Amino acid sequence: MRAVTQVMVASLAVVCLPWSARAQDAGRRLPDLPVDERYRIEALAGAWAPGADVIVSSDAQGVPGTRIDLKRDAGLIDQRFPGLQLTWRPGLRHKMRIQYLPIRFDATATLSRDLVFNGATYSAGWPVTTRLDWTTYRFGYEYDFIVRRRASAGFIAEVKHTRVRAQLRAAPIDEVSRQAMPVPAVGGVLRVYPAARLTLTGEATFFGVPDRPDGHYGGRIADVDVSGVWTVTRHLGAQLGYRAIDIHHLGEWNTADFSLRGIYVAARVRY
Repeated sequence: MRAVTQVMVASLAVVCLPWSARAQDAGRRLPDLPVDERYRIEALAGAWAPGADVIVSSDAQGVPGTRIDLKRDAGLIDQRFPGLQLTWRPGLRHKMRIQYLPIRFDATATLSRDLVFNGATYSAGWPVTTRLDWTTYRFGYEYDFIVRRRASAGFIAEVKHTRVRAQLRAAPIDEVSRQAMPVPAVGGVLRVYPAARLTLTGEATFFGVPDRPDGHYGGRIADVDVSGVWTVTRHLGAQLGYRAIDIHHLGEWNTADFSLRGIYVAARVRY
């Protein structure tokens, strides 16, 4: 926990640096950037259709939970999810962004084996309804230490706040497990501009804590995003990308292995 706190404090300190000099710098040089980078505020709305692999478990006092594969055991079907992002560019090399990603799965299946969840046993042959809500808020800061007409590269510091709610229902049993996970992450971004209206971007962020030998506390998160943006006009762009999120979480009573990988499309509006 001390390492987590130190990273969060360091990220906050960078974000809170004075902005006046940066704004003046941006005013002098923004017109020299590629069309895709000439903005102060940018809003993104998109749709993501990933393939999902989700394994969850929830213990009770003295009763270990089953590792439940939501596709194999609960009939989970891949879904399409919306995504929203707002980016503010107060200076040439600085970007602040907020992202909202609501993920929800609903599935119904007849169990092929006994499952233990939150201390309750769901027997083989029972019809079970499963719901998983996995909502992530992403607060990030980007510093571009290289800014050129043909390429830029930067550092990312962010906090991902994830809220998870897993529910298994089979009359008369209805059990819910909840978990909130604020996780800092750091990484980098690289952009190249092969044509006047085309931007290719790759970014990755990561954070990890070693798993404890007793199986409680630990985990990691990796988020990789590769995309291309075609600038239709200075104020409008179309984006096609591939994103992969991998999460391994060990809590006191809850564990999860969560992988989402797939293509997304988005529209960008800039001012």
